[in-house]
Amino acid sequence: MSPGGRTRWGLATGLTVGLLAWELLWVRLLTEGAPVAALTAGLAWDATLFLVLGLVASGAARPGPARAVPSQAARVALLFGVLLLPVAGARALLQERWAADGKPEASPGASFSALQGETPGDARFLCSIASSDAGRPPVPEGPAAVMLTGMRDALPLLAVVFPLALGVLGFQAWGRATGALGRRSRWAVPGLLLVLLAAWGGRMDGLKTVSKGPVSEEARLAAGCAPGAPVRTYELAAIAVDIPLNAHGDHIPKGRMYVLEQEIPAVRAQERRPARERVSPGLGADPIQPLVLRANLGECLVLSFTNRLQEPAALHLDGLGFTVLEEASGEGVVPRMAIPAGQGLTYVVPLPGNAEAEGAYLLHDAEDARREAYGLFGALVLEPQGAVFRNPGTGAPSSGTGWQAIIDVPGGGQDFREAVLLSHALGPPEEAEVRLAGGGLLPTLNEMAGTFRPGAFGFNYRSEPFFERERDPSKDPEAPGPRGSKGLATPMPRSYRGEPVKLRMLQAGSAEFHAYALQGARGRKRPEEPAELLQLLRPGRGLTVSQGPEQAGDFVFHCRMPNHSIGGMQGLWRVLEGPEADWVPLEERSGR
Repeated sequence: MSPGGRTRWGLATGLTVGLLAWELLWVRLLTEGAPVAALTAGLAWDATLFLVLGLVASGAARPGPARAVPSQAARVALLFGVLLLPVAGARALLQERWAADGKPEASPGASFSALQGETPGDARFLCSIASSDAGRPPVPEGPAAVMLTGMRDALPLLAVVFPLALGVLGFQAWGRATGALGRRSRWAVPGLLLVLLAAWGGRMDGLKTVSKGPVSEEARLAAGCAPGAPVRTYELAAIAVDIPLNAHGDHIPKGRMYVLEQEIPAVRAQERRPARERVSPGLGADPIQPLVLRANLGECLVLSFTNRLQEPAALHLDGLGFTVLEEASGEGVVPRMAIPAGQGLTYVVPLPGNAEAEGAYLLHDAEDARREAYGLFGALVLEPQGAVFRNPGTGAPSSGTGWQAIIDVPGGGQDFREAVLLSHALGPPEEAEVRLAGGGLLPTLNEMAGTFRPGAFGFNYRSEPFFERERDPSKDPEAPGPRGSKGLATPMPRSYRGEPVKLRMLQAGSAEFHAYALQGARGRKRPEEPAELLQLLRPGRGLTVSQGPEQAGDFVFHCRMPNHSIGGMQGLWRVLEGPEADWVPLEERSGR
């Protein structure tokens, strides 16, 4: 190879290695111990781009005396930056196109921005300048805005290109002057290429470990499932998500959630909506909500769980026995509380058959209270044996997920309408990172019961703090816009007057007690009788309330603990008098 060729390859190699080290430094500074193995694919992508751009930019450098090194390094850095910015913009458009086409969730190690602030589109493209717990704010609108966001996220790389070029060119000039660079230096480029190939190969091997096959009957029996028991399977994952709280645009950018694998594209689509259009009134069927699974008593439940975070994560079922299977062998192992990024486990849960076991059970990350507080929780609801789950709006059979359902009970049992409420809290104000649509933290309020952050309390990933509705935008330009006719974003159970209803309640998030109160639920026969239904919730415990409002109308439910209701933990239960087109009465559902 000619001296000029060695200079170019050596410079490109040095820039590539240095920029990868710079990215990993950002990972170290901005994440909570994200494993480098989870970033392998992103690092390999970036290394390939850096090497190509470095080869082109190194054409501005020529072998020469040491005194010419600074000017050559400046030319190389300038050309590298000119090339990198459009490449970053094009990469942003490509990522956005993949997301728009409904591609599945990126594997652990996907890109996040190192730049702070809630500028739309932070969760982007130069892969390993990363904050693994950064959420995904809405994508900027239009190709030009997307490209500019990608270019912005590339800017931290440019800070080190000139020092790296200066160091590599200076080292090369010294080597030529002293003869210190021998024939062994020619192995640098092949060595880097081998490392890249190994990274890609290792990443592909890592992806293969996530795939799961069906659980054999032998493994199910060994786990305690009864012979011939119906088998119900769910495939779920833990992902990072920007959780919207209400129509004001308040959100939890560092959120986490359990989600069905097939629902991940829908979650990403909801994240891309404008900040104040990301929630539905009364929660509805929004993809971003706590995962609620249903199964029948006596069934054999199989949960295939994959950790798609860039940090360890766990899945635990409170109150139920289960066996964890290794994916490769299908043999039982001692359950680990958390599994590394990119890995998966299969849980076999022999569900009890006794009627007393009916109810809601908490799914959560039992190892890390912070991950749970930020959304890693859900519910498993055990229904009567042989029950059929139906869509609450149409009455058609459903898959068994979602916070509302109609439950058909066979054998003359009483059918009922069901709603699942998960109360949650993010913890003390110094830990509760709840942000406005513009990026700032919601203010800390100090009431008689102590300080708290509005939005840190809610139901089913939604929160409606009182202070937001009391603001007058005409007097406070920083106040959120008017809500209009959309109504509250917190869950709004709907039922018809006189229908049997079961409200399944769970407490998740931080370990605080909650007191569920339903205003006006009972008709007063005497003035001294309370019209309020009050139930105490304990951390991790499920509760079934079989009494709903007795009259038609809207009834407020909230938490009676100090600061919880004003902090956002309240909503409405709507009891309907006559049929509505989008909400089938129990007696008119399909199949009856």
